Amino acid sequence: MLSNNPQLSIATTVLTADTIEAVRHSPSFHARAWQILDRWALNSPAELCRMELAGEIILLERLLIQQNLEHQTLRSEEGLNHKRHGLTEHEILALHGISGRL
Repeated sequence: MLSNNPQLSIATTVLTADTIEAVRHSPSFHARAWQILDRWALNSPAELCRMELAGEIILLERLLIQQNLEHQTLRSEEGLNHKRHGLTEHEILALHGISGRL
């Protein structure tokens, strides 16, 4: 679903241009963070806006934590093994108790 859209295309409809630029230009964030941000914007746009209004730094910190958690899980030996057996990223994260929700 998200893979058919350009990166951050959903998030740009919810977040300010400053926040989008901070994510795009920070060396701390990579494609995983962009996918997460689009997913949050699609599934919880009001909550994402509230978090941004509470402070961009709060949102970016939460995004960094989620990015690292998902990346480590999906790139772990167990995560890669699940992927080889046909599980989707969403299924792998769920198996490890990692919520994709904001």
